[in-house]
Amino acid sequence: MEVRRADPIRLIALRLSQDELRHLTFQPGVNEAFRITIQYHDGRHPNQVATLTRNHAGPGVLTVVYDKPSKDVRFTYPIAPDRYQSLLLALRRMKFDKLDDQPEVPFFGVDLWLVERASGSFYHDVVLSPDSARGFYRELILALRTHLKEALREIPS
Repeated sequence: MEVRRADPIRLIALRLSQDELRHLTFQPGVNEAFRITIQYHDGRHPNQVATLTRNHAGPGVLTVVYDKPSKDVRFTYPIAPDRYQSLLLALRRMKFDKLDDQPEVPFFGVDLWLVERASGSFYHDVVLSPDSARGFYRELILALRTHLKEALREIPS
């Protein structure tokens, strides 16, 4: 079995009792899901998992969970449909669904982001490092900072 770069980052969500994103869209009432998992290499902030789920009607729900030992730290935000559509448009523009992991990102010594999207049986993920992101990877970071800033909110360790 091949170990993918995303696997260790994906474990953060599992450790925080977050279902795998690819399985969320099989739950009743969830049509689309999007997730950003951030692994801080130096512990200056707790690792975090932000999951946005959406059905066809009403706002999406963004839940951000932080990896704070012995504390359940989570925030929930409504995401208006037009804001979600703006995010999807930005993802389409950069061809997110066909984007490979950022090349030449080391496993250690840098912050890593795992960005995932699922809709029905479709699933795609991308691993990147915001410190060295260029091209489409930088566009992805800018789109997330613009359209889903709550998902990137850092809290003290």
